[in-house]
Amino acid sequence: MDLSMMVGDVKFNYRVGLLIKRNNKILVEFNPDYDFTTIPGGRVKTLESSFEGLQREIEEEMHIKLNKEEVSLKALIENFFELDNKKYHEFYILYKLDVEEPDKRFTNEMINHDSKASIYKWIDKDKLADANLLPECLRYLKDNKEIEHIIINDLEDKEKHV
Repeated sequence: MDLSMMVGDVKFNYRVGLLIKRNNKILVEFNPDYDFTTIPGGRVKTLESSFEGLQREIEEEMHIKLNKEEVSLKALIENFFELDNKKYHEFYILYKLDVEEPDKRFTNEMINHDSKASIYKWIDKDKLADANLLPECLRYLKDNKEIEHIIINDLEDKEKHV
């Protein structure tokens, strides 16, 4: 069962995402039903670690098996926002994967095998704002090995890097 539930009038989500970088590009997911883009990932299930959830989501969506050694923890994001007139409280664990040019696992125009409506495209980092990548903080992460703790409260219109 996904760790996504209503708590009063607020929806709580526990999510994981994978920031896949190649040279100066990021792999993002486009869905024609939304005016924003995301990165690969999804909700963690009960009794599943964040990495197990990430492995499962990437295998379901991309048919790719991830090794723990090839990814690193990049950020812990607390995200408060509203979507479709519903308030969300989201805990988002972000992992990072740097791939080299010959890595054929992640190709442009890949189909999301889980949703079938979404496709993945490589986008230049400096064009992520044009792609409306959400959460917005993904556009501005530091290129270092430090783990960032980010609090985004669009309900109060504030962003904090702790």
